[in-house]
Amino acid sequence: MSEDIKEILNRLISTPQRSQIQIDFDAGKKIFILSIPIFSTRFSLPSSIKEYVEVRKNNVFKPHKTFFQIEGTKVVHLVQEIPFHWGFQPSFREQIDQFWQLAKHCHSILSEIAIEEKYKSALYLDSDFKE
Repeated sequence: MSEDIKEILNRLISTPQRSQIQIDFDAGKKIFILSIPIFSTRFSLPSSIKEYVEVRKNNVFKPHKTFFQIEGTKVVHLVQEIPFHWGFQPSFREQIDQFWQLAKHCHSILSEIAIEEKYKSALYLDSDFKE
């Protein structure tokens, strides 16, 4: 099996695991910061993935403040900032679960984009296909 195919299969199999979620906090801003790698490669990121993330560089989306972040040249992270209040934080576990589900969904989107770039000609995405 070629190295390219092995890399794609490893990416598809290795969806983000809940144990990969990193939780940090900023007491000054009163936010929890959740982060998880959603796409990685052994070499450099495919150009379509870089473009997808760069286009959304200054955009945040809901829930809370969620955005993509590229680490180096090989990893894309999903980051979410959740406001907190001192004392009991209701439904924080549920928010982490929702973040994990979102990360899995984003992982599948980025994997599909990478596969389309790699096999564009085989999937007839590089030409006008007419019946």
